[in-house]
Amino acid sequence: MDRGIQELIACKKGVFFDMDGVLYDSMGYHADAWSNAFQHFGIDFPPEMVYHNEGRTAQSTINLVYQQNEERDATESEIGQIYSKKTELIEFFPDAIPFKGAKELMESLKKQGIDIWVVTGSSQEKFLDALLQDFAGLVSEEQIISGKDVQHCKPHPEPYLTALKKSGLKSGEVVVIENAPLGIQSAKAAGMFTLAINTGILDDRVLWESGADVVVKDWKDLLQKI
Repeated sequence: MDRGIQELIACKKGVFFDMDGVLYDSMGYHADAWSNAFQHFGIDFPPEMVYHNEGRTAQSTINLVYQQNEERDATESEIGQIYSKKTELIEFFPDAIPFKGAKELMESLKKQGIDIWVVTGSSQEKFLDALLQDFAGLVSEEQIISGKDVQHCKPHPEPYLTALKKSGLKSGEVVVIENAPLGIQSAKAAGMFTLAINTGILDDRVLWESGADVVVKDWKDLLQKI
């Protein structure tokens, strides 16, 4: 399998990365912030459910939780209050650090002439600005598809289809690197080979069942295979 992954990526024209949980060791922060933000308003949303729903936009996440707990969509006021609380809470966490090996892989891809794109459900400027700084020279603002750029979030294929359209690449010319069930479903619905890197708390089985073509346990495992 090692040789197969290496050759697979080498023959592609693009690699599309998710951000949180793939490029950054940040999902634990987001899980705690979301869980505590909802708890502040008396609503249960445990960290494991955050991982299952990673990739949604903030509005979609809040509406989902209200549908499950209140059997209705959240109001605009409720969405604003909970998102503001989540943003407030996450400011208390240290800055997220890129996974060791992420930048090195991007540098290797760039040397091979492979296009690099980032497709994330996040729309928070703090994290998008950090991405541009931490991966300067490897990812530009034009190569980022964020939650601000789409109407439909993951697992809908729109985020990855948008990246395909903007990059000019075809689905068969791209490998997606994801960590989340909804992200995997989104990439597969867009017709792309998807490599899942399990950096979170979910069992590998969840990623396989979401449609991943390959699952690796962490960045060290991925780098050993390519």
